Amino acid sequence: MTITVGIAGPGAIAARHAVALRAAGARLAGVCGPDPAATARFAELYGCAAAHPDLDALLSASGLDAVVICSPNVFHVPQTLAALRAGCHVLCEVPVAMSLADALEVVRVADDSGRQVMAAHTLRFCPPYRRARDLVESGLRVRHAVGRTLMLRQADTRGWTDDVLWHHGAHLVDAALWLLDADAEVAGARGPAWRGSGRPMDAGAVLTTPGGGLATLSLSYHSRSAVRDLLLIAEDTTLTLTGGSLLGPSGVLAGCGGDDAMERVGLAAQDAAFVAAVAEGRPVPLPITAVLPALRALATWSTA
Repeated sequence: MTITVGIAGPGAIAARHAVALRAAGARLAGVCGPDPAATARFAELYGCAAAHPDLDALLSASGLDAVVICSPNVFHVPQTLAALRAGCHVLCEVPVAMSLADALEVVRVADDSGRQVMAAHTLRFCPPYRRARDLVESGLRVRHAVGRTLMLRQADTRGWTDDVLWHHGAHLVDAALWLLDADAEVAGARGPAWRGSGRPMDAGAVLTTPGGGLATLSLSYHSRSAVRDLLLIAEDTTLTLTGGSLLGPSGVLAGCGGDDAMERVGLAAQDAAFVAAVAEGRPVPLPITAVLPALRALATWSTA
């Protein structure tokens, strides 16, 4: 069965989704965005059948099976809810919500509508992270996960304000808890709101699991040195996720040739899994309920 998909938000990540969705066999019925020229250009470049000015117009198109939400963060929840109420399944970019209450409302509406929401926590589909998870499932017990996501985002050319905690923090917290194989309590702190964005740009936290595992996490949008890594410290080994590879004491255990290549491979696998699940009428592999532990941790961290 070929499914028909719409895309909300014609930006850079939407372009990657468009390529991946078509490769997975989906038909792209349309894309919506506030800039008519940019939206039309996206539709032409990536094979969308139509360009629409807003989500309502996209949802009015007949025959949509699913919508991929790629718009700015603040629109994720209202657009997800609108798509669900229109009878569509949803694949939503991170963050799927910027509060636990909003996430639980999405869960409720999804249940009421009989439709599914899949969270685009792409790291879970990236081969190095999958290999690390396989080791955890085979018995590796991570005692301490030490993660950093540091970058410079003082000026965001996309024209909207990002959120270090709910966006990149969501990726890092979810990956750490997934590889610790546990929920966690959080003791966190945030830097002051920065004058350029009105939001905290730095954050740090220690997460503790019921079994005694720890995660020490650092985030920054002020860093001139771009760093994304996650150390997994076990009693008898230490593994490092960095540069698109999983490294062990003896060398590379899984690699994709860099972070960008890894993310492309992961996103292609993620979108293919979503398309297949919708087409076959079975549960999506990463429903929003699976990332609620990370969202609970972020909710605590955000009020620290």
